[in-house]
Amino acid sequence: IVDPVVSAVAGDSHKNAEVRNGLQPLVNFGEATGCAIIGISHFSKGTAGRDPVERVTGSLAFGALARLVFATVKESEENGGGRLLVRSKSNIGPDGGGFRYELRQVELSGECAGITASRPEWGDAVDGEAREILATAEQDDDPEERSAKEEAEQFLRDLLAAGPVDARK
Repeated sequence: IVDPVVSAVAGDSHKNAEVRNGLQPLVNFGEATGCAIIGISHFSKGTAGRDPVERVTGSLAFGALARLVFATVKESEENGGGRLLVRSKSNIGPDGGGFRYELRQVELSGECAGITASRPEWGDAVDGEAREILATAEQDDDPEERSAKEEAEQFLRDLLAAGPVDARK
């Protein structure tokens, strides 16, 4: 597990060739040992609604090089809260779909007694395209959290709800 995966790149993490060169030793290691390599990253700010693979911070090579790309998101309280894990890209199977989950704090037992750790508690399967699932989960009706574009769209919806309005108004 490489967290954050951008730390594996010595050069510019926004340049495709440098990212691919920086990640190649991890690819080689995974192939030589038969291990899966998990790279952890975040979405770039202000990218909500875009293709999830394009939202990964840095070069598109981070998502393009990977065989599988998963995304997690906290659902807004308006959508019931909780978390979702979705399959954003797969070169070895279908894209889309995912699972609801919660993170639970549990106390470990045995030699690790007294240590608390997080454990996922898996819920129902979720169908659909990753982009749509994430967009729905990230919706928030709190006006404080809306972008200027979303506020303008809502203003126009409210203004035109009763029917046409004279263009001069």
